[in-house]
Amino acid sequence: MTALAERTRGGNLPAEVTRFVGRRAELAEARRVLARSRLLTLTGVGGVGKTRLAVRLAADLHRSFADGAWLVELSALREPQLLPRTVADALHLPGQSAGSQVERLADHLSDKELLLVLDTCEHLIEDCARLAEVLLRTAPRLRILATSREPLDVMGEHNLVIPPLPVPCPDAGPAPDGDADEGDAVTLFADRAEAMAGFVLTPENRPAVTRLCHRLDGIPLAIELAAVRLRSMSVERLLARVDDRFRLLGTARAAQDRHRTLRAAIEWSHELCTPEERLLWARLSVFPGDFDLAAAEAVCAGPGLDAMELMDVLGRLVEKSIVLCERGAAGDGGSADDRYRMLDTIREYGAERLAELPDAAGLRRRHRDHYLDLAEQSRAAALYGDQVGWLTRLRAENANLRVALEYSLSEPGEQAAGLHLTMTLQHYWMCLGLFGEARRWHERAREAAAVAEGGPGAGPEAAWPEAARLDCFAAMIAVQQGEAEQARTLVAAALDAADPDLRAHAVHVLGLIALFEGDLPGAQRRLEEARAAFDAHGYRDPLALLTGPHLSTVLLLQSKDDEALALAEETVRRGQATGEQWNHSFALYARGAALWWLNRHREAVADLRACLKIKERLGDQLGITLALDLLTPDPVVRGDHEQAAMLLGATERMWRALGASLQYGPHYMERRAMSEKALRKRMPEDRFLAAKRRGTEMSIAEAIALARGAPPAPIPRHAREPLNLRERQVAALAGEGLSNRAIADRLGLGKRTVDAHVAHILTKLGLSSRAEIVAWASESPDGSVPR
Repeated sequence: MTALAERTRGGNLPAEVTRFVGRRAELAEARRVLARSRLLTLTGVGGVGKTRLAVRLAADLHRSFADGAWLVELSALREPQLLPRTVADALHLPGQSAGSQVERLADHLSDKELLLVLDTCEHLIEDCARLAEVLLRTAPRLRILATSREPLDVMGEHNLVIPPLPVPCPDAGPAPDGDADEGDAVTLFADRAEAMAGFVLTPENRPAVTRLCHRLDGIPLAIELAAVRLRSMSVERLLARVDDRFRLLGTARAAQDRHRTLRAAIEWSHELCTPEERLLWARLSVFPGDFDLAAAEAVCAGPGLDAMELMDVLGRLVEKSIVLCERGAAGDGGSADDRYRMLDTIREYGAERLAELPDAAGLRRRHRDHYLDLAEQSRAAALYGDQVGWLTRLRAENANLRVALEYSLSEPGEQAAGLHLTMTLQHYWMCLGLFGEARRWHERAREAAAVAEGGPGAGPEAAWPEAARLDCFAAMIAVQQGEAEQARTLVAAALDAADPDLRAHAVHVLGLIALFEGDLPGAQRRLEEARAAFDAHGYRDPLALLTGPHLSTVLLLQSKDDEALALAEETVRRGQATGEQWNHSFALYARGAALWWLNRHREAVADLRACLKIKERLGDQLGITLALDLLTPDPVVRGDHEQAAMLLGATERMWRALGASLQYGPHYMERRAMSEKALRKRMPEDRFLAAKRRGTEMSIAEAIALARGAPPAPIPRHAREPLNLRERQVAALAGEGLSNRAIADRLGLGKRTVDAHVAHILTKLGLSSRAEIVAWASESPDGSVPR
């Protein structure tokens, strides 16, 4: 499976692995609410099944939304500032753009008909509320379904309290046929017990099961924990043990006491664990989300729990449903692909127990050290054949990496390790296009270094020699986000560094600045200087290798085609020798570009498709867009002009999603414009605009398939109108020749709002200029344009 954006129009909802039981009334009410309200929050006690209900509801409704239903899991998020980025990641949006992530997210969703599921908001309640308000204001066809232990308290929010499952009276007889809702709690217990222990519900054991579910107040998590125990005891013995526990803690009957009921069930499960199982339960709570066996062994083994027995103890916790196991491709047997996790309520209880242990601080340090070691192994593999596998592995550990960084940068005495971890992860963030994440942790690391040295003016570079190198890396990201002046400031110290490798990286950044600003001779001079330095002192990371493709591109933009090809050939050979993939894909791109301009089209297409294959696997949307740009003329050569126009529309939308500042400078855009101009000469204007508009509606996966020669996917029946009412009004007034300021005055809007509407119109219609909006308005392609 690739990591590219928009894998499916339907969304990213997980498959159900156990039978969904009951909740017909809640589902029906939630559907009614979402039909008339744009924000629905499901609230209730922990363990009552809010997440499961939200996912089932979203799965039932996703076909009603043209852009699908998308789940954002927030339980592992500890940094409120990363909330917008986490939502963007769930939507598979690119992370390269500079500026406010909230604004980028709002802009993306502004024309989408989409259901957004924000799961587990209670620990980020204020941040989730603010984000929901912004998104609902700017995206009129967006609906948000949230789960939380308390409402978001947002204007227009509808709160639906999820009760426990209904339980029949313990003294009543069997539920009448056809009235399954009366015994949903019993049905759930029987279903889970049958799957785990081969249990069969009979008239003889039904009274005991009913009394047990009644004792557990119908809370699904408590019921599932109890069902596991049938492996080792009868239902009657199980009921007796639960009764003992509840007599000790006091019976919880009122709704407000259900937290106590759940806690009693969890504590009871805890008591039934062996000392080793309890210890591992507590230690596993250090993981914010999922983890693998190697991580559990590295972090959690220690006094009281031998490394040799940890796997067996973990297996017993899985059997008891304390830990959930998501099997990897190898299936059963505890393969390296297996991932483990605990439900939030279970993890919270374990964290309470961990705080009571004497080695809690050491455990957090071991967690950090384990993921620092993974990051260092990934960096060591960055120049070799297993690079992509390591990058993919790190992506699965993103929540753990964030916790490790947060611990290191906030814990006194750990800042040096935090700065080192931040530096070590630079290639991971760069290769996967996680620019916003990289910039945020750069800022946090520099703040931590300054505090450790006595304040912002204390000069942390002397104590932290990696600081200048980290600044240089941040500068490379800044220039690609269009922030050239900040990039110059960040590399200033590195330009005077004694380390020739560090100085070469700084010169490389100056070469990129020149490229993006259109100074091709200056870019060539700087890149040649950097490349010569790396040749002399060695290539230590993929960023150094990038000087080859960057210099080849600069040569090509100056029409030095043969020189560009020779340099690209050399860089491709280097990648073939080492097996390194990320830079190698850029080298293939550079060679493909040179081959195309030398009229060696078949060889060029082969290189560009090979580049695209690597970029698709990495989810590198900048690289994907660049490759698709160069593949757009291929259908023109083959005479398939409509396919070329569709690719043109798709890449134009992708460039806007990435941010206009990423468009590799004016000379690159001039060549891109040449492709569009040549295509317009070969097609009637109406056919060109229609095909281009269809391209803007494609997902990235569909655009890649089209570039590989697959026929375009049929437009879904539920495809939306090109423009909404307000956008059509703006387009009509633009057609009359009014400026954005005049349109704002006419409609009573702010000028920035009109600017945003014009940008959306360009994207949705697949147009590239205001003049084309005027033409579209005069033709009125989808009926009369309301004034």
